[in-house]
Amino acid sequence: MGFFKVRYMFMFIFMTSVLLGGITAFAAPPDNFTATMVSQGMEMPMAKMGHKSRVENPGMKGIVTIALADTKKTIMMNTAAKVYSEQITQERDQMPTMYDPDVVFEKKKIGNETIDGHPCVKYDTIYYRKSKPEEKHKAIIWEAQDLKEFPIQIEITVPASPKHPGSGGKMVIKYKDIKLGAATASMFEVPSGYKKVNSPQEVMGFGGMGNIEEMMKKLPKGQRPPRQ
Repeated sequence: MGFFKVRYMFMFIFMTSVLLGGITAFAAPPDNFTATMVSQGMEMPMAKMGHKSRVENPGMKGIVTIALADTKKTIMMNTAAKVYSEQITQERDQMPTMYDPDVVFEKKKIGNETIDGHPCVKYDTIYYRKSKPEEKHKAIIWEAQDLKEFPIQIEITVPASPKHPGSGGKMVIKYKDIKLGAATASMFEVPSGYKKVNSPQEVMGFGGMGNIEEMMKKLPKGQRPPRQ
């Protein structure tokens, strides 16, 4: 696999962990849709239904990541090779969600704007867990009034990490080709006949974790995804 593919794969893994959390936090209502998610120069076909989210990797054809928030499980599958892996989603990797009774979510209207032809109400938001009030998350969201208040654009403030100088900043997520109510249960299930393997690395055809780490070391420092 070429250098570009390796770099793209790492960026996708890092962004998926952030974006799937962002979807869950802000995409209610509505909570059933398909769309194309655009961020950091990547366009990712995705779907959401309740606590379930699905994102397709635009740089590695056939690689799909499914997050099942209700069972705290993440599935990665390769539709070409017909293999998949399952991982337990660690709580430290999860953003607060609007479905979590422990979360406090505050919105303040700051204006009205039109995004891609959709009239939107713009909100400044702060959200955090009651159990961890010191860990506040900030974002600006644009809710499309003609799409049942769908958050058509989200600007997330990513906190800086003391372990990674220069980290942090803002990440903008936009949605297009939105189809409300188009997600179906089968989108979040592993098709019959798929073989279960031990790790996401095997799903992507890399083999063991050692191979992944070696490839990461070969990436220029400025192009390596931050460690979680």
